[in-house]
Amino acid sequence: MKYIVTLIISCFTFVSYAQNFVLDTNDSSVTTEYNDGKLWAYRHSDNYIVGLTCYEHNDDYGKYYQIQIYIHNLSAQSTTFDPEDISASVINKKGDSIALQVFTNEEYQKKVQQMQGLAMALYGFAAGVNAGSAAYSTSYSTTISPNGTFYTTTHYNPAASYQANLATNLQIANMGKMMTDERITKEQGYLKITTIHPNFGIRGYMNIKRKKGSILTINIPIDSNIYSFEWDVNKNNHQ
Repeated sequence: MKYIVTLIISCFTFVSYAQNFVLDTNDSSVTTEYNDGKLWAYRHSDNYIVGLTCYEHNDDYGKYYQIQIYIHNLSAQSTTFDPEDISASVINKKGDSIALQVFTNEEYQKKVQQMQGLAMALYGFAAGVNAGSAAYSTSYSTTISPNGTFYTTTHYNPAASYQANLATNLQIANMGKMMTDERITKEQGYLKITTIHPNFGIRGYMNIKRKKGSILTINIPIDSNIYSFEWDVNKNNHQ
């Protein structure tokens, strides 16, 4: 039971590791800055400012390259940005470019719900076993039978069973609420399809399935333009 509780609670923890942006000094459209401890890179071209930061993100729902994106519309026209069009790839140790899955909000929420459902099923099973055993008690008498064994007597306590089931149901309800609250929290700020009006900007985050490699490339299409960012994700270079 303690292991199941630890497993579920660990779903609310995470670890993140910053990555390094690969800067081309000859590209005048790019500027960088640190914001809240994270390195951001910005591309300013074709009436848009597109900023991005990238870091590794680990939790019990997976291992990701987590990106935050900022888009500011400097044009006179509104544009609709669809994060589903974002693509990413990484160069592996063989030098091959491997496409990575960029999770949409719907895909990520589905993954979280599936893993939470499994954790809740395990928790419910363990809690049910404990509640059932709480209703029984065993006593040992000192009378010895002719074959030399002790007598044991098992007692069923309906009041104890009722209280144990109440406590179990309350624990399951509380855990369910915690999981629902966590899904709501994770959805807040996750990029979704959005119309960006003139002189307005948006900011949000997305998760990319993580695979080991050296250079991570992220392509962000806006209108007919593609804003590309390269990040050094080779851990050996960060030591």
